[in-house]
Amino acid sequence: MPFRPARRALLASPLLAAPALAQSGFPDRPLRMVVGFPPGGLTDIVARATAEGMSALLGQPVVVENRPGAAGNLATEQVARAAPDGLTLLMAYCGQVTINPFTYGNMTVDPLRDLIGVTRAVRTSIALVVHPDFPARDFPGFLAELRRQPGRVNYATAGSGSLLHVVAELLQRRTGTEMTSVHFRGSAAAIPEVLAGRVPVIVDPVPTIAQHVQAGRLRALMVAAEARAPQLPDVPTAAELGLADFAFDNWFGLLAPAGTPAARIERLN
Repeated sequence: MPFRPARRALLASPLLAAPALAQSGFPDRPLRMVVGFPPGGLTDIVARATAEGMSALLGQPVVVENRPGAAGNLATEQVARAAPDGLTLLMAYCGQVTINPFTYGNMTVDPLRDLIGVTRAVRTSIALVVHPDFPARDFPGFLAELRRQPGRVNYATAGSGSLLHVVAELLQRRTGTEMTSVHFRGSAAAIPEVLAGRVPVIVDPVPTIAQHVQAGRLRALMVAAEARAPQLPDVPTAAELGLADFAFDNWFGLLAPAGTPAARIERLN
């Protein structure tokens, strides 16, 4: 079965399918949307686009607050401990909910227990890309290069334990290859290093790298999805390249503290 970064965290509540019902008087103050990563990364971009639309619909400012650190855990914990009044929200990427609880033994909150889903905002595909100077022109050539010099090719991640790190590690396990990970605080910090060729490989969401691929600044070798990405129609999927069931959903969703009144969740949804 393909690995699906569990959408159950956001789909666990039937409120997600409910219509946006008005609640008299809510919200009567500005809202905070906390992001666990620095400005410029995909989580931040999704949050700011969502906040703009929400503000127009709700009639109140929605202020994005970046709280980077610990692969998003600082932001997760901040929102989980906030008053359950619907005014403090978390824009999370899937790894904060489905990976971090299993890779960080010191987490003081359980996202599936201490947060409640409001809605899924965005779902994206993930691609394997390299700097144009990397010797391989395609995915089979990429694997051949890794086998020629095991462990000597560096790849960038958006942080230790992030979904993109996990996917890269699973790729090595499936193909019997070995690379060395170089961790950054989010994609926004990693991409410039890949564009400069200092770290020649990255696994990253398609929306983050598509413009660079289209401009020839990066070369995409594979999309880890069930279907080709519309932004990169010429890039084959993992299945087309012989890696069956190597498909990953990279989703972003809005969550609130557990105990937030159901009517307010409906209104936000």
